[in-house]
Amino acid sequence: MRVTTVRMSDEVLDRVNTMAKTLNRSRTWVINQAVEKFLSYEEWFVREVQAGLDEARRGEFARDEEVAARFGKWGVNAD
Repeated sequence: MRVTTVRMSDEVLDRVNTMAKTLNRSRTWVINQAVEKFLSYEEWFVREVQAGLDEARRGEFARDEEVAARFGKWGVNAD
């Protein structure tokens, strides 16, 4: 494991410290968990956007009927 330095506001560091105390974990653990969750979400989001763009480039769009059916499942009129 490598060491790095991160600058953060007093408010954010206070939140980190509070969470560490609440969870009975170290500040390092809380920060690592936060970074891991952020990266996992952002990596997923980028993959999903890229997949959508690839579909669009291939001309793969939902038909009007498909969109209306999906919205209809939630009780929304898509017309």
